[in-house]
Amino acid sequence: MAVSSDKYFPATVSCQVHKIGSLIKDKLTKEQLQMFDKTIFGPLLNVNMVFNDQLIHHFLLMQIPEDGNVNGICFSVLGKNVRFTQKEFNIITGLWPTNNPLEKDCDSKRLQSLLFGLENKKLITCLEIEEIFKNFEFTNDDDAVKVALAVFIETVMVGKDKKTQFDMDILGRVDDEEAFKSFDWSTFFYTRLLNSLKTSLQGKKKHTS
Repeated sequence: MAVSSDKYFPATVSCQVHKIGSLIKDKLTKEQLQMFDKTIFGPLLNVNMVFNDQLIHHFLLMQIPEDGNVNGICFSVLGKNVRFTQKEFNIITGLWPTNNPLEKDCDSKRLQSLLFGLENKKLITCLEIEEIFKNFEFTNDDDAVKVALAVFIETVMVGKDKKTQFDMDILGRVDDEEAFKSFDWSTFFYTRLLNSLKTSLQGKKKHTS
């Protein structure tokens, strides 16, 4: 296992889905929420998720180290090896790999200009973009939904800490309907989740009593 039983340690695992979900539902109008619901992330916004941080931490402690090229991540559960792969991820999220993803640069800065004006914002945290979204007066339903999608993608699906940098490229991708619909979101999220799970315990300090 990744951590022997005599070296188990407590930890806090956070989840933004409830707060961000409530923020989006409070911010968007009824019509805008209907537009959001029609996207691939609509069903996920309405999931009544039960988050168990202790269970997640326990699974990470039970992780079985494997070769880096092995598909998925394996845990020891009640004496049996249980593997989590992209197939399970797809079943849980309802997101599936795109057969013919569109290879296209999404470098539009339109939404950035809308949110920040002439100010050239290259670095901004997830918390800052969340506050901007919360207080911004949208005059266009499409723009409100697109920014809501960007916030949902970065803070809920990617699961970034609020103090970390927001990926501005996401604004360009959600602003391009064709690129947004054809993008392989399943692999995009799964790859990041898998890397996070496999590296979350690396570099932890050993505590002595």
